[in-house]
Amino acid sequence: MRFIQILLFFIFAIPVLTIGQNHTLSLQIENMPSGEIYLADFYGDKNTYVDTALIDESGNAVFEMKKDLQPGLFRVLLNQNMFFDIIYNNEDIAIATDAQDLYEGLVIEKSEENKIYYDFLRKMNDYNRKFDLLSPINDYYPRNDTFFIIGRQEFILVQAELIAWMEKTVQEHPAMWVSKIMKQRKPLYFDPSLTEPGRREYAVEHFFDNVDFTDVDLLRSNVYTSMAIEYISLYGNPNFTQEQLQKEFIKAVDKIMYKAMDNSIVYQFIVEYLVGGFEKYHFDLVLDYIAENYAPEQCENENAVSDLETRLKKYALLSVGKKAPEIEIADSEGKPVSLYEIKSKYTLLIFWSSTCPHCVQTLPEIEKLYNSSLQSKDLNIFTVSIDTEDAAWKAALEGHYKNWINTCSFKGWNTKAAVDYNVYATPTMFLLDKEKKILAKPITLNELKGALMQENLLQ
Repeated sequence: MRFIQILLFFIFAIPVLTIGQNHTLSLQIENMPSGEIYLADFYGDKNTYVDTALIDESGNAVFEMKKDLQPGLFRVLLNQNMFFDIIYNNEDIAIATDAQDLYEGLVIEKSEENKIYYDFLRKMNDYNRKFDLLSPINDYYPRNDTFFIIGRQEFILVQAELIAWMEKTVQEHPAMWVSKIMKQRKPLYFDPSLTEPGRREYAVEHFFDNVDFTDVDLLRSNVYTSMAIEYISLYGNPNFTQEQLQKEFIKAVDKIMYKAMDNSIVYQFIVEYLVGGFEKYHFDLVLDYIAENYAPEQCENENAVSDLETRLKKYALLSVGKKAPEIEIADSEGKPVSLYEIKSKYTLLIFWSSTCPHCVQTLPEIEKLYNSSLQSKDLNIFTVSIDTEDAAWKAALEGHYKNWINTCSFKGWNTKAAVDYNVYATPTMFLLDKEKKILAKPITLNELKGALMQENLLQ
């Protein structure tokens, strides 16, 4: 399992123009049923299918690497859950493996590039396993014990041997893509005097010492995305609240973007990747910060604004303290309603869906809170459903939320209000004042309670 993670984490490539005759990728896979298999390229953490081949009853298949196919990292998908990666760099490739032992049994029969590449992956896997075992000995084992001395020596040796091998390989094969991989992925050397907190602190400061963010070719790989994930994880803490975690992640974003700003193309790629990742986890504080500080410059065509730029501009407009956009939409009785016409001192705006399990759990809890403590506090609740079917929405409303303003246009994620408010996950909440200024953007029920307490709406 750890080797699979290493494969996913360290594979990327550098595209150049393809010349000369077609090359082939030949596969011989034992214990593999006949059928279609696929070849996909990389762009960051995204894969796109580029070819299909048939694997015969003997487990043989051949992909023709077409002349217009740029070299890079490719993924061979045997099925949805079985795959391995190769570097294509204008040479024939032949690989033999066993579907029941896909990675450990994989043999590169032809391709010097991939022989070194897989040697590198296996050495990295071995290094990580040993480092994880030796670190606790270095940190905690009794200092006067002979085993501690042996363990510390191994701790030093394991690091030094891998770094020396990588540096030697890069020197001997400067033109190979795998050499560029190793330049980027050379591990930090941790002095044995550093314990785990010290190593983490050292990694935070020196993580990008060997990383070159100016190489546009590496966008056809997952190098930048992998390193961004790894670096951000250094700031994580399971004991942090959502707000504390986001504040720490903002520090990581600053460091990543500082390193990436030397190349505008890489810069925009990194911004888009970070925005997409933080959107998935509803980290609005981080998204607001990126929107305010790292929005890419407008593209050369002044009439064309990228989707990323549009999203970031909206995040900036939807930050706490800004006035919320108007919403005009039909309610559950088909009557048009307007957010701006609500005269209550406070409005809680909720985007939700009857098909969202988290919404189905959260909204009844908000309803209980509203009925017990909020109904008399001059607060209205205005819901916008992103449902697409009237029956499902009406069924979810039945017996619930009678004192709320419930609306839906049945356009799903294309609902105008959802687009205006950059809604990409449900439930999404905004607490507004009388003038419809955004007071808070709570994510969880507890965060909502905190925001309500801040306004003295809850004791």
